[in-house]
Amino acid sequence: MDIKEFYFQNIKEEEYHYRFYDSIKNVNEIYSVFSEYEEVDDCKFEVYDTEEAITKFRELCQPDVNFSNSENKCWFNLITYYLYKMGYEIKEFPRLLARPPIDPSNFTYGEIRNRIITQGEDDNGTVRYAVRRKLVAGLTFEQNSSHIDIDHLINQKFVEISNRQASFNNMSTDEKLAEIANLIENLLKKNGKFITPDYPMVCFDYISNDKVTSYRKKMHCFRHATNEAIAERKTYTEEQKNFLVDYGLTIVKVTHSLMK
Repeated sequence: MDIKEFYFQNIKEEEYHYRFYDSIKNVNEIYSVFSEYEEVDDCKFEVYDTEEAITKFRELCQPDVNFSNSENKCWFNLITYYLYKMGYEIKEFPRLLARPPIDPSNFTYGEIRNRIITQGEDDNGTVRYAVRRKLVAGLTFEQNSSHIDIDHLINQKFVEISNRQASFNNMSTDEKLAEIANLIENLLKKNGKFITPDYPMVCFDYISNDKVTSYRKKMHCFRHATNEAIAERKTYTEEQKNFLVDYGLTIVKVTHSLMK
């Protein structure tokens, strides 16, 4: 997964992490005395999944990592954003992923050092590399997402319809809502026509064809990139979006069951 592309697909100007936009955009540029700046393509920012992203984050927090290197700084900014959007926080530093410092070394050197000293694990004010590495290795990554679980078959369908072949848990909230709407349409559309499953057979009158149609229409703003659609997305709170994700997943699970 290209987490640089993930950043550009999901970042919004009002988000804290938008302040890193220019440095991330220009990370492949190097100074040349002939043309001032020229672009190179040797910086790749790819991880397989969140587990690999966490491993990369631990590597970036090692005491010998230099953040005068623009590539390392870009990795730090991209990983913190990606893990934040995936619903993670670090138990020992709960605000770090949501609000990473402008200079990553303020965390990887300063905050880590201060925590070790506070815990009394320094050596008369000296913080050994081995102690730093031990703290980094022991960081606890917790995922706060409370979304409804989906089985492998449904997740595979999300992968199939995703433009970037992403699994459901590797999508941002807005992307989840767009792909839920796409998957509902995919499940219901047969030979160019929409079918009407017998929803009451499974869920009484809590879900009906009219309610599913209404939900799909409400999700149009997440499927399109017009100015009107983007403005409509901003009217939803995170709590409302999380509810719509859970409600949409319930529709997907029921529809998928009825289509078997």
